[in-house]
Amino acid sequence: MTFKILSLDGGGMRGVITARILQEVEKQVKKQKGQNLNEYFDLITGTSTGSILAAGLVVGKTSQELIDLYINEGRRIFPLKCKNRYHKFPSFVQPILEAFSPSKYSHEGLVNVLIEKLGYKRIKDIDSPIILILAYDTLYRNTTFFTNCHPDLGYRWYDECYLWQICVASASAPTFFPPYKLEPVNKEKFGNWVFPHIDGGVSANNPALAALSLVMRISQSSDLLVSPETKRKYKLENLQMEDISILSIGTGQTGEPYQFEQVHQWKPLDWAQHITDIFMEPTSEINSTICRQLMGGYESQRYLRLQFDLNERFKAKSKETYKDTRVVLKPHERTNKYTGKKVSEEIDDASQDVIQQLIDATSAFIDEGHTYYTRNDLGPNVKQAIASFIAIN
Repeated sequence: MTFKILSLDGGGMRGVITARILQEVEKQVKKQKGQNLNEYFDLITGTSTGSILAAGLVVGKTSQELIDLYINEGRRIFPLKCKNRYHKFPSFVQPILEAFSPSKYSHEGLVNVLIEKLGYKRIKDIDSPIILILAYDTLYRNTTFFTNCHPDLGYRWYDECYLWQICVASASAPTFFPPYKLEPVNKEKFGNWVFPHIDGGVSANNPALAALSLVMRISQSSDLLVSPETKRKYKLENLQMEDISILSIGTGQTGEPYQFEQVHQWKPLDWAQHITDIFMEPTSEINSTICRQLMGGYESQRYLRLQFDLNERFKAKSKETYKDTRVVLKPHERTNKYTGKKVSEEIDDASQDVIQQLIDATSAFIDEGHTYYTRNDLGPNVKQAIASFIAIN
């Protein structure tokens, strides 16, 4: 029997894209298996906004409830007055003011929303499925694997932390939110440690590879560290790579194409202003590439990556060959492949029209899109690929 992993990327408000794709996945899982998502998948992992979705799923939220979270609560997490705090200043001054300002948003709205939606369930209270949430510890400089499944490590300092706390830590994207302080609840056992965390996206915005490593670590642990009974409980007994399947969902591919003439003149402030775009975005795709190869390539029936460009950034030349470079489209020329409309790429835009843009583009991707595009080939239709993945796994 296949061990099934669901992996959910980070991306702020663009998490509604993931939630909409999950709606199609949920539909197929119910139709083919008669199960909910938290019953079908053996491990659900998420980073940043993906951590919120993962936590929502493990506590029994439906895909529609997750879509509604973005529609109804987005403005509480990303208040418009904070987003546009420098709108009265000339546009060329705004990036400079932002660069020297505190984080754009406080944790207040995010905390309140997550408490309302997740309650006070601790991560150790989740019996199944396995949940894995990633956040980055700025003090000890490591990516923390927050999980309810660590039999080889014993009782952990975060076991009694609330799910909502761990999600806040995972979603604290630099420049948008301040770092979030986590502490052991049981100080008598663990002491007065303090762990400042920021968005897990700085190291693993796509958590699929991290989830794969967790599964293989526990499965391959000796019986002295992890008993056969525990491995059987989590379906981790004698797992090989061919026994694992991964459904990995992105939040829309973005990334401004910067040509040499632009970047070679950048100063440290310019690089700082592009920290999210330049330094966080690539982690998703390198993890995707590694996972895809480990799991058998594009044609593998055990690996499915669902991701699409929010807006087309390049245009193919007529009768192009592999020797031809593509034309970089000007910003005003870039539109979504499926809707023909320009889609907002901002991760903190919670306006209703932008949310609807994202949902519409995702719906069109599900109906018309393909799982991958290369110069010479394209993958199966998305809707068919989802149905096939679930039928096989």
